[in-house]
Amino acid sequence: MWRREVLRYVRDTSQLFGGISRTILWLVILGLGLGAALREIEGYTYAQFILPGVITLNVLFASMQCAIALIWDRQVGLLREVVISPAPMLSVALGKLLGGATIALVQGIIPFLFTPLIGVEVTLAAFLLALVVIFSMGITLTGAGIVLASRLRTFEGFGAISNGVIQPLYFLSGSIFPLRGVVGGVGFLDIPEHLRVELRQLGIYAIGGGWVVQLPVWLQVLVYANPVSYMLDTLRFVLLDFRQLPLALDLGVILLSPPLAVIASAHAMKRMTTSR
Repeated sequence: MWRREVLRYVRDTSQLFGGISRTILWLVILGLGLGAALREIEGYTYAQFILPGVITLNVLFASMQCAIALIWDRQVGLLREVVISPAPMLSVALGKLLGGATIALVQGIIPFLFTPLIGVEVTLAAFLLALVVIFSMGITLTGAGIVLASRLRTFEGFGAISNGVIQPLYFLSGSIFPLRGVVGGVGFLDIPEHLRVELRQLGIYAIGGGWVVQLPVWLQVLVYANPVSYMLDTLRFVLLDFRQLPLALDLGVILLSPPLAVIASAHAMKRMTTSR
């Protein structure tokens, strides 16, 4: 199963093209474009700040695309043939998850090719640690995709729901904006005082040449409830030495999510094969 997923990815160049195009769009165009308006976030340029978020975005899409293949496997009868083999369902689910995580790892490496362009120096140790985080993230998100795919019967339904899952997980993970911190803004000190008063009521304060920003409480609750937030925070800590969530929670999610994903995926796949 693991080898089959990798071979499917190698033969489908559209996924590789999608990973490259997303990286160019988000990291280069958006990062450097908004970077002209936002000088820095907590001492990092905007492109540098969203680098872990772009990696996470590639992993999200790769994991969900791998999971959607499960619907096709069920329609053509391949999944049932695998089930009646001597292989236990846990082994089948593990092969599917490892295949999805491997593809997600390859897709997640793509943004590293653009790090010289945005001024990020990644050491060998940081790169290896980042690979571990990305692989853990890939297993977890592939497992979530399998659970989602197990409840659907058509590609169209999965496409609509997966977009409804990918976008909230991504945007509510602190990938493109900080939970709190100093955001450098061009011309902020030139804003009239009465407008500054209104901004302060929204939690935005002016210190020096930057804005001290803190998300609304309800939005913070959603970010803290999102498991992707902790994985992304760990990745940002590894690559940029900057984090905004408790390190213990970050590591706990990284370590505990993959085993839970394996169990949930095996249960979901078993239910797929037994349901009519």
